[in-house]
Amino acid sequence: MALAVAWAVFAAFTEADRALASLDARQGNLSGAMGWREGMDAVVRFRSFVDAARPHLPAGSKVVFTTPDYGNGELFFRSRWAAFLLPEVEVIPLYDPAAPAVGEYLLGYRQPVNHPRTELLQRLPDGWLYRIRPPAP
Repeated sequence: MALAVAWAVFAAFTEADRALASLDARQGNLSGAMGWREGMDAVVRFRSFVDAARPHLPAGSKVVFTTPDYGNGELFFRSRWAAFLLPEVEVIPLYDPAAPAVGEYLLGYRQPVNHPRTELLQRLPDGWLYRIRPPAP
């Protein structure tokens, strides 16, 4: 009987170990911002970027967001994270056709922007904050 209990305990621990190992491996399977979860280093860095920008962004303003994309949806997923972390402003991904016309500010995460209508307001951790000037008449 003791052998059966010992075997059952060993089997339970083995299964728990396998389950935890597959859970840990899950982070490696979802690359980039698509696989971000609260508490991850990438999210902590992104949150510090957003938190540094927040005092410079008036509530209700329209903020265009850009980041390197690498063809794997980084711009989409990071812009959604920015919208989640900045609920007091409207975050517009750079690929949105309305972005240049309505944007008042531009956040560049790990991507500086060099455009004649942008004016650098603040260097942020891992990024830049710009004011977007209206188009010339």
